[in-house]
Amino acid sequence: MRPPILFALCLILTSCDLDLVMDSSYATKQEAVDAEMITKGWIPAWVPEEATDLREVHDLDSNVSALAFSKPRSKQLLLPPGCRPVNHSATQPALFNRSWWPSETALKRSYTFFRCEPEFGKSIFVATSSTGNRVLFWRTYAR
Repeated sequence: MRPPILFALCLILTSCDLDLVMDSSYATKQEAVDAEMITKGWIPAWVPEEATDLREVHDLDSNVSALAFSKPRSKQLLLPPGCRPVNHSATQPALFNRSWWPSETALKRSYTFFRCEPEFGKSIFVATSSTGNRVLFWRTYAR
């Protein structure tokens, strides 16, 4: 094999290792709808219409994801029927480290947790802040 061809082949093979983690943010749920993030499955349909400041990260390869959003305190959060309250110790951590995601200390101290029915072999969790205005959703590897 000629050296230029060998070099080109090596270059092609190493460039296939792409970063499949995607970050996005939306001022409103409608912006997320317009970007087809609900249709694509990265943002759950149950997110209230009044949701704002949506921040989302997902891995295209593994389908793990994390989402944080705000909602009016007066708006009740309607989770899917398969979501049950759990203690923080029954959750699994989100697999992304983002500035908009609370620390483990803040999570333990200020959030109520729910475990939802698995989806595509992934564990699903939701957490609501004690103030009732911030919601977290994450999808991670099942254990």
